[in-house]
Amino acid sequence: MLLLAAVYFIAGKLGLTLAIVHPSASTVWAPTGIAIAAFLLGGWQLWPAVFAAAFLVNLTTAGSAATSLGIAAGNTLEPLLAAYLVRRFANGRNAFDRPQDTFRFAFLAGILCTAVSATFGVTSLALGGYALWHSYGQIWLTWWLGDMGGALVVAPLILLWAARREAPAWTPGQALEAVALVVSLIVVGLVVFSPAFPGGARGYPLAFLCMPLLVWAAFRFDLRFASVVVLVLAITAVIGITRSTGMDAGWDLNQRLLVLQLFLGVAAVKTLALAAMVEERRRVESAVLASSEELQEAMTELEAFHRSISHDLRSPVGAVINYSAVIEEDFGGRLDDEGLRLLRRIRASAGSAANLLDQLVQFGWARSNRVERHPVDMTSIARDVQSEILASGVDAGNVKFELQVLPPAWGSAELLRCVFRNLFSNALKFSGGRRVRHIQVSGRAGAVENTYSVSDNGVGFDPGLGLTMFKPFIRGRETGGTEGSGLGLAIVARIVEKHRGRVWAESDGSSGAQVCFTLPSARID
Repeated sequence: MLLLAAVYFIAGKLGLTLAIVHPSASTVWAPTGIAIAAFLLGGWQLWPAVFAAAFLVNLTTAGSAATSLGIAAGNTLEPLLAAYLVRRFANGRNAFDRPQDTFRFAFLAGILCTAVSATFGVTSLALGGYALWHSYGQIWLTWWLGDMGGALVVAPLILLWAARREAPAWTPGQALEAVALVVSLIVVGLVVFSPAFPGGARGYPLAFLCMPLLVWAAFRFDLRFASVVVLVLAITAVIGITRSTGMDAGWDLNQRLLVLQLFLGVAAVKTLALAAMVEERRRVESAVLASSEELQEAMTELEAFHRSISHDLRSPVGAVINYSAVIEEDFGGRLDDEGLRLLRRIRASAGSAANLLDQLVQFGWARSNRVERHPVDMTSIARDVQSEILASGVDAGNVKFELQVLPPAWGSAELLRCVFRNLFSNALKFSGGRRVRHIQVSGRAGAVENTYSVSDNGVGFDPGLGLTMFKPFIRGRETGGTEGSGLGLAIVARIVEKHRGRVWAESDGSSGAQVCFTLPSARID
């Protein structure tokens, strides 16, 4: 508290050296920023230090003990209220981590709460007879803008450097760039605000030549450095204006310093908000990079798992199928009906496991394999898969295929063969209860994409499932004893999407289903 009081007192005395319209009203008032940062960092219990320092600053400058108490009350209430509102609405001491919080801090602490000190102070002076009522507005404006400058330039600097932030590791090139930036800002500031460039010193439009340098600081460096750059500009501009105008210029100097405070306030908020946005983007990019690395590791593990399934599980499952076939062939005559039934169930279960293994391998293959696009005869592929299905032991007399001539497409013949294989198997499986299983394959050519469909007369699916049917392990029917892994349509969807096509399914829930997909009608690189 003693350190805070001492710093506040010294800063106040320095600020009052620029008091022109009244000995107690300065256009440059750093103590406001010091007090706001102190209350945000150390809590409201530090208020006696601010109150005592503010009282002593004014008591040793002008006015009476009574007016000094009134001014000290306003100077203490101002940062207390600002700290409360910033904690409540602008993320407290971390107000400069996000652009939206930076703007909230600027409004609450820089514009709203600074009016409290100006009102308390000028009213106390006027009531005590130390200020004329007809000068109230001019003194109040000077007081308010001086406090605003302290809130928007000094407070962010203290808060950012007091926060536990990881110090950026600058390369020698970045350090040289930082030095060049600061030197450039000082040179431009002196040229614009000092006698070296009289037109700029009087007209102020050239003051905005400093903005590209502030943007440079926001984009290339961190928030801490941006706050330092803003302070360097403020000091340079104040020195330049006082040198160019002279302390004896009176009202002219005061007016120029008031305009400067407005410029610095806008520049500070813009620079800090832009720096916060850039830093937030860097954090997002770092998080995305870390997630990408984790995802890559997970994909590597998944591919290893996929290879393990392909090689290590296929052999024992195949052995179960083969040995059960040998046992049935060599010793089937010695088994009773129950033993033979159990043996066939073992063989069927192993076959189901082999089928699931094949689909898992297909699922991983469809995800990872790159599509080599070539002209594909879709009619020929569909007929080949039809022959393959019928030759696999399906009762051909119970199956009626109606295959139309399909338009050709661009893609991978092997992957598209897998699409038809899964769609045909799915249609046969879910129409197994019909006397005749009817499967219809059709296609329609389009200017940009061709549409293909596979329809069946099976039990259909719940229309409410929609696109969820194409997610892994989701099945259209959970009853009826139909076996399946729920991967067939997921494999179809992945292959079609890799070909930059679309896939969907339609059903009324009882009289069959239709799965449709599209493929580009021309080559897409």
